[in-house]
Amino acid sequence: MTSPDSEKSKLQIISEIHAAGLEVRKIIINSNLTEDQAFAAEASLINAFNYVNNIKLTNIVSGHHSFGALTVEEFEQIYGAIELTEQDIKHHIMVIKINQLYQRGMDEKILYNSVRGIWRASKERVKTVEYVFGVYNSLIVAVFKPSRWYVCKDAPDKLPRKDIALTPKLENRLFFEDEGFEKGLSMDDNEQFYLGKSIARLKVNQSAQNPITYLEPVK
Repeated sequence: MTSPDSEKSKLQIISEIHAAGLEVRKIIINSNLTEDQAFAAEASLINAFNYVNNIKLTNIVSGHHSFGALTVEEFEQIYGAIELTEQDIKHHIMVIKINQLYQRGMDEKILYNSVRGIWRASKERVKTVEYVFGVYNSLIVAVFKPSRWYVCKDAPDKLPRKDIALTPKLENRLFFEDEGFEKGLSMDDNEQFYLGKSIARLKVNQSAQNPITYLEPVK
């Protein structure tokens, strides 16, 4: 199925090329491929260009076959990480997938602000959350311990980013504050245990529209 956003992005890039006085040139990279092979080849080329040029190329089925280029170290971290099981979960956890927000070598404060909100979540539900995981491709790249939660419209001066415009759709979303992180305190034992592990074996929400999953300790 064609993604309207991907098609729009593709057409925008083509328009920018034309506006610069250039032409789009079609090149046959390979031939005699099956449909699956062609999708895989296209995704690989897009990943390579995005990685080298730090831009976001797109194709019609962007996101379906393309998972992003990884360095050897990143590949080993993600696919060689210890996989958590349900028995390993000893706390009430909120898992937040940040695949679209995470960047290589990003500053800790930027990573913190990316993980902490703003999210569509229940005020009652988050009261039980003990730790928040920031997850990139199943790898836990950040662990935070919420000290308090805010509703956007009630704390506009504390929003994670200055560019957030509070619309009626966003004003009731939530974000958290980790007082320990903001004070520069060391991670506790639980944070250190979870960080760098994989959630690949756990049941998490696969919907692109909702990046949040709640994990509960096994009773």
